[in-house]
Amino acid sequence: MNKQEVIKKFAPDEEGKLVLARVLDKLTESEEKDILTYTKFLNEQQQHLASCMLKSLKSSRHFFAGGYEGAQRVILYFLPTYLEPELINANDILPLAAVRVEYPAECTLSHRDFLGSLMGLGQTRETVGDILVGQGSCDLVVLEEIKTYLLANWEAVGRVKVKTTAVPLADLRVPEEKYVLIKDTVASLRLDNIISAGFALSRSKAGEALAAGRVRLNYLECMKSDKLVQAGDVISLKGKGKIKLEEISHQTKKGRMAIVIKKYL
Repeated sequence: MNKQEVIKKFAPDEEGKLVLARVLDKLTESEEKDILTYTKFLNEQQQHLASCMLKSLKSSRHFFAGGYEGAQRVILYFLPTYLEPELINANDILPLAAVRVEYPAECTLSHRDFLGSLMGLGQTRETVGDILVGQGSCDLVVLEEIKTYLLANWEAVGRVKVKTTAVPLADLRVPEEKYVLIKDTVASLRLDNIISAGFALSRSKAGEALAAGRVRLNYLECMKSDKLVQAGDVISLKGKGKIKLEEISHQTKKGRMAIVIKKYL
């Protein structure tokens, strides 16, 4: 299977094709030159597509990192034969940096405000990782290549004056993840059953949402009610939020599957 066939198999659209083409280029460069290569930031859908493609290619010398454990936006690294992931981190040669933006605590700024401000400074989304908004400050993971520019030029977010400084990645202020665990039983691991349990909907309502194209499974649109869900799969429903099938624990005496769902708040 040639490069274009591989990309076509896994990419759902033209944007996906461009992303996977860049991923393949970095993989090829790493293997041919035996060097460390890496992409720019990938969102969760792009990560899933890249993972599926690399699995099919039996590529194992790669890993994702976004500056802290649990990062949503990450960079994909391809390793030379002489390096392991723990050595990369220990040598601190990752192309990531963290900046902290401080502003008056009485001002309310959102994720969208910071992202819009960055775009106004001429930055692209792929150079910016997670934006961690707190009270009176916001920490961001960015590519090292744009850090100096941000420190010198980022003076305001909208009409709010800000102070921008560099901080170690280890000092990132990561907001606590908010979620609830839902324990339930389902007749099977069909997608409509999991949606029904996770979002407290009837199966008919779950089916309607699927038919309307409002459901994403692992960040890709899915309209198949009978699609089987696996532990670790992420499901989002437009207007309702996001859940993750955290655990498939056991089969009950009545033949139902006991599951644990993480519902993000």
